[in-house]
Amino acid sequence: MRINLNSVSRKLAFICICIAGVALYAGAIGRHYFAAGLAMQTDLASLERAANLEPWNAEPQWKLGRYLLLVAQNPTLAVSKLKAAVAVNPHIARYWLDLASAYQVNSDLQGQRSALRHALSAEPTDPTVAWETANFYLVQDDLARALPLFQVVMKNDPEQVNYALRLCWRATQDVKMMLAEAVPAEPAPYFAFLRLLTDMDKTAAAEGVWNGLMNLDQPFSFSDAFPYFDYLIKKHETAAAEQVWQQLVRRNRQLQTYQQPGNLIVDGDLEKDFLNGGFDWRYTIIDPVQLSVDTTEFQSGNQSLRMRFKGPPVGEVGILEYVPVEPNVQYHFSVYTKAEDIESASGPRLSVADVYSAESYVLTDDSLGTTGWRQQSADFRTGPESSLLAVQVARVPADPLIKGTFWIDDVKLVQR
Repeated sequence: MRINLNSVSRKLAFICICIAGVALYAGAIGRHYFAAGLAMQTDLASLERAANLEPWNAEPQWKLGRYLLLVAQNPTLAVSKLKAAVAVNPHIARYWLDLASAYQVNSDLQGQRSALRHALSAEPTDPTVAWETANFYLVQDDLARALPLFQVVMKNDPEQVNYALRLCWRATQDVKMMLAEAVPAEPAPYFAFLRLLTDMDKTAAAEGVWNGLMNLDQPFSFSDAFPYFDYLIKKHETAAAEQVWQQLVRRNRQLQTYQQPGNLIVDGDLEKDFLNGGFDWRYTIIDPVQLSVDTTEFQSGNQSLRMRFKGPPVGEVGILEYVPVEPNVQYHFSVYTKAEDIESASGPRLSVADVYSAESYVLTDDSLGTTGWRQQSADFRTGPESSLLAVQVARVPADPLIKGTFWIDDVKLVQR
């Protein structure tokens, strides 16, 4: 639309309108800037002036409400100001949460419940909102509403997973309920739940979580299961540990290559990377011994395990494998060893012993001086309570100083 400004009066009127418009806009900007400055203050008078200057702005109302609730400790007046804030902008969950807190101080349970419901509606996936609302329902013993909200927390805030799990477990003591309603169907929170239960020595409950994890049928790193595996070993639960290992092997092609038909020793030819967990070789770095893979010396395959002794006395060398066995069964053990310039009154040996009773079944001849590759073997029968053996390099006795290099390869344990 074109405006006719041919006459002087029309031009003056148009200029006045423009000036008035600019003045109003500048006044609004100035008013907002001044109110914003007041809202940044921390005294009651400034916050009240900011709220009065901009009653259509939710933030000054909210800041005044928070001050009245937390500093002035006037929850009744705080409720009115926070209600004004949510009336202007109902889409900010923080406003509703503070209103819920004010209702709580006023012992207004229905108001608190309504405010929390509005907070969830405003930001349904915000972990802070879910956390506060879940705790409210938990205090009210309303698990049906609390547990799904803790699930929202665990899905969206990994740092809160352990806290949420502890609260849910304390409230329910029920693995099935937690897995169904609270724990996200993902491996990470399941493993966190496993750690919580094993730390509390809840073996049966931990088994339920592990079975639930298997039913998820989702990929995870097999090393994540090693702490649970070690817990079962510690609790003398060999059969359960063996079941866990077999489940891991079935799920992972890499682990399947570690198995050798007819040999109970996992990676007995020492050709794979050591997993340092499960039923594979475990190693511990200790200063008197240098452990390494040797690709230049081997009995078969492409490598062997080398141990270089630096001089100080050492008992257990730092290499070990757990092997599940049956009680009262005959077994045959064999290993190839090689030595170079070993100086000691007690050379390295291979030991096979019961993990729980410490009964020794095999202790090979010690290696001294320099030898070529030689096979050492022994037959033995496990005891009536045997379920788990430890195969390791050891020195008996351990006191004498020792220097030199020792290799092992082709370790085998077979049932007769």
